[in-house]
Amino acid sequence: MRWNKPNLRNNLHDLLGRDKPSSTAWVRDQGLEEVRQAMLQGLMGVSGCEVARMNMRLRYAGDIEALWYLRIDLFDTLVPLRGEAVAQKVLDHVTPLFQGQLPLSLRTPQAPQEPRFRNF
Repeated sequence: MRWNKPNLRNNLHDLLGRDKPSSTAWVRDQGLEEVRQAMLQGLMGVSGCEVARMNMRLRYAGDIEALWYLRIDLFDTLVPLRGEAVAQKVLDHVTPLFQGQLPLSLRTPQAPQEPRFRNF
């Protein structure tokens, strides 16, 4: 049984002595880490059991979707400690970082735009 199927591209790269094209997963991981760090930054300066639990949940979130759903929990953790205005400010800073990283099913619908030209 073969573990990897040879195909024309792999054979051509092998013949030419070139490295195979690298994965682009590091680009997605870079965006994930940027969002994670921004969310963790929102917890800086506060302590407590709930903060420690939230910190662990953010650190061990496996993908961008998990971080997306943790935004509300982050907000709920910050409200009693820093107030609703500061918690909202953190959320407003973090939410745009998800731009272009979420699957279509999680993207917020955009408001319909008015037509440019109206027929009178």
